[in-house]
Amino acid sequence: MEALAQVLSCPVCLELFTPPVLVLSCAHNFCKKCLERILILQNCSHINGQFSCPMCRKAMRLRGRGIIGLPRNILVESVLEKFKYELENLHAKEQDQLSQICEEHGESMTLVCLTDDKPICAICKLFGDHESHTVAKIAEVYAERKKSFIKDLDWVFQHSENAERARKDIEMRINELVYTSADVKVMIEAVGTSLLKGIRWRMAELKGKLCNDYSTKLEKLQLVANDLQVSTHLYHQMKIFLEQHSNSVHFLQEDKIFRSKLEKLTEGKANQQDTNDCHISIGQYFKDLIKGININNYISTNSDETLESSSEFPEAFKPDCPAFSFSGGIPNESFCQEVLDFFQKSNEMKQEPIQHISHKEGNNIPSEIDISSEAESV
Repeated sequence: MEALAQVLSCPVCLELFTPPVLVLSCAHNFCKKCLERILILQNCSHINGQFSCPMCRKAMRLRGRGIIGLPRNILVESVLEKFKYELENLHAKEQDQLSQICEEHGESMTLVCLTDDKPICAICKLFGDHESHTVAKIAEVYAERKKSFIKDLDWVFQHSENAERARKDIEMRINELVYTSADVKVMIEAVGTSLLKGIRWRMAELKGKLCNDYSTKLEKLQLVANDLQVSTHLYHQMKIFLEQHSNSVHFLQEDKIFRSKLEKLTEGKANQQDTNDCHISIGQYFKDLIKGININNYISTNSDETLESSSEFPEAFKPDCPAFSFSGGIPNESFCQEVLDFFQKSNEMKQEPIQHISHKEGNNIPSEIDISSEAESV
């Protein structure tokens, strides 16, 4: 290998050729970068310039194309590529052999110290620190540990599958949390704009509470989702290691680390947080918003006409109907949605005269009034 390395080395930089490799008419080969430096040193800057070979001193011309016109030695480049490949394989084998040699005694490690759970050589057992320890043949321990490793890999795979399903469920819960939070905000805005200024502070308080409630529960769900991805990552690491470990010593050295990770994963599964309480109740927020208030007292003056002229509203929306008189308990989602739809329809009816005036006078007044601007006028 050393003789071949000398043949494949550039006579200028004394290193293995760096492609492209250029060959001169005298049959000497050089790296392109090295030959460019030679031309600079010989003041050969013209495309028809003359220079001499650094090896044999033979004079030659560039013939009108500069250094680009010099032919490449494809054969040398091909041999060089194969030589580097074999050199890397040889280096890997040497490293593999060195990893199986005891650093303290320079002997092959053919035993496993069961007390310290590490590969050792025979001298370590006879005269070294492991003299009084229990040992076993490395081949036997390797076969047994490998079977156990494969079983653990299967368990991690099943756990990762379950974790992936749970993670998707968490994502659905997060989406539901986002949409429900948006619905709560719409409900607070729609109902709040139809109430008196006396509940302004309550609206602000509920929005702050909703923000904290949403942030806390979202953070909890995201933490659980992240924890559920740990087993998937560990499964891929164990699978890659099982396929790519180089020898039994390397396997046993890393097996201890993976078993420690498995113990942590098992403990983490037992301590997994409960996410059943990570939801937001529209009904509870609605109850807090209208606590001590009769909604009938805050319906606009033209609500009666709105209800009488519309056949789309259910019986529960009519004035003096008990459905609007909330007097305790937590309102259900159906009740909240009915009230929300009523106030939205009422606001739309109040905006129609404004739209009529804008079309009559030719003004570009928006067809919808911003909830926040209307709220300031209450």
